[in-house]
Amino acid sequence: MLFLNTVAGPLPERLVRWLLDQPLSTRSYPPGLFLGLGGIAWTLRELGCDEAADRALAVLYRSPLLFEEPHLLHGASGWGLVAIDQFRRTGDEEHLAWALRAGRYLQHTAWHDGDSAHWRSAGEEKVHFGFGFGASGVALFLLQLHAVTGDAEFAELAVRALDFDVAHRVENELGWNWQRYEGDALIRPYWIEGGAGIGSVAIRAHHLLGSARHLAVAERIAQDLCLKFTVTPGLFEGLTGIAEFMLDMHRFTGEQAYLDQALDMAETILWFRVPAEGGTAWPGRSLDRITHDYATGAAGIGLFLARLCQPGPRLFLDIEGEGKGERR
Repeated sequence: MLFLNTVAGPLPERLVRWLLDQPLSTRSYPPGLFLGLGGIAWTLRELGCDEAADRALAVLYRSPLLFEEPHLLHGASGWGLVAIDQFRRTGDEEHLAWALRAGRYLQHTAWHDGDSAHWRSAGEEKVHFGFGFGASGVALFLLQLHAVTGDAEFAELAVRALDFDVAHRVENELGWNWQRYEGDALIRPYWIEGGAGIGSVAIRAHHLLGSARHLAVAERIAQDLCLKFTVTPGLFEGLTGIAEFMLDMHRFTGEQAYLDQALDMAETILWFRVPAEGGTAWPGRSLDRITHDYATGAAGIGLFLARLCQPGPRLFLDIEGEGKGERR
C-alpha cells in the first residue's frame, strides 16, 4: 500500500477501509519499525489516515516489549525513529517524550569498548554488526534524536556506535566488508547486514554533524560496493539496498558518479523481473516465488525505482526536514 500510494496516487477506498478494519493490539504485534506497530503507524500517516495512525501509536506506547531490544529492525531504535518522525509531522510532544525514553534506554544499556559503543540483543551472547541488528542502526536513531533535540550526548553516542561497526570491518581483496556478527563465516555487502547499511549511516553522520571523517568512510564503502551483480534483487539483502546507498551518496555529495552507479545497478535489477498478467512481478529472497513485500520483493524495488527517477529523501531514514515539530 505504501508503494502504491507513493507511485500511483491515492489508494482505492476499499483498500484503505480494509486496512482500517484490521485490529491492532500488543498481543498480536511487536512495537518495531520494520516489523510491528511502528511501521504500521508510519504508513497510516503517509496514507493520510491520521486518526488511525494516532490509535496505532497509542497501542505501540503500551507495548510490554518496548525496551526488550535495542536495534533498529524491530527494537527501540526503530520505534524511536517512528516517534521522532511523528513528532516532526504533528508537533505532539508526547512522541518526542517517547523518543527520549528510547534514547535514555540506549544510553543506559550501551556496552563501551574504548572509544566505541555497541548493544547486545536480549538472550544472545554474540554481537551483531550493521544497520538492522548492529550499532549502525542505533546510530541512525541517535543522530536523528540529536537533530531534533540538539543534545550533544546523543550525537557523541551515535559516533561511538558507528565507529564500533567501522572498526569491525573485514578487509580483503574485495575491499571493506562486514560479518553479520562476531565469528560469522560469511561477509555481507547489503543494507540490513553489511556495508551498504553502514555506509548509509556514515553519509548521514557527515550530513547531520558535518563530519569529514565519516564522509571518507562512506566514500570508501561506496568505492568497494561498485557491484554489477548480487544473488537477489531485493531491498534488505539484495542489489536494491546497495543501489539505494548509491542514491544516498549522490544526494549528499552531488557526485554524478554515484547516480550513474545506481542507474547501472537498476539495469541489473531489471534483469530479475518476471512478466505477469497486467504488469511486472519480482522474485523474492530465494528466487523461487513471486513476492510483493517491502523487504524482499516488488514494493521495495518499486520504491527504489521511483526514487531513482526523482532523487530525494529516503523513506524511513531521512526525517530531518522541517515540519510542525521543528525544535532547532
